[in-house]
Amino acid sequence: MRQITSTWKEKWTQQPTLMLITIIIWSIFIGLCIEAGALLFTFFYSFVKPGVALDLYEGINLYSLLTQNSWFYVGLVALILSISILKAQLFYTMIRIFFKIDLIHPFSKEIAKLISTLSYITLEIGLFLLITKSFVSWLLKRGFAPEGVQSYLSGAFEYFLLSALIFAIAQVFRRGVEIQKENDLTV
Repeated sequence: MRQITSTWKEKWTQQPTLMLITIIIWSIFIGLCIEAGALLFTFFYSFVKPGVALDLYEGINLYSLLTQNSWFYVGLVALILSISILKAQLFYTMIRIFFKIDLIHPFSKEIAKLISTLSYITLEIGLFLLITKSFVSWLLKRGFAPEGVQSYLSGAFEYFLLSALIFAIAQVFRRGVEIQKENDLTV
């Protein structure tokens, strides 16, 4: 415990900006966990009391979908939950990066691997957004009208672009690890 405390003190004195960003990321992560947890709870509770589906979370109204076809309801909520959970996982991975990174020696295999993981999670979010948008379009063609799911229908392209950018950064970090390893060997 003493070593952890001294590490935190060192990080705060040596890298205060990173630690401040870490606190902001923690706040966003907690909010995303609350969102995913609330969606999960109200989803299961909606089978006990169907009226809950009128406002699953922040205006998501899937009551008509639940009463007309429960399988479509389960599918749509599963997609929305997947997006929420992946977003929380994205921020958790960011927290891990900020805890592990050291500005004096920033290139490490672990950081490069975490950044690669970040790009894969971002790609998955984009894919799930695209699948959800397609599924909602398919539902609309069949006469179902899910309300309040707009925030889970857009942004796929942005996540794909972000994934490519993060993947490029991961490649730079991998190369940095190789160069740092070569420099350590020559000294």
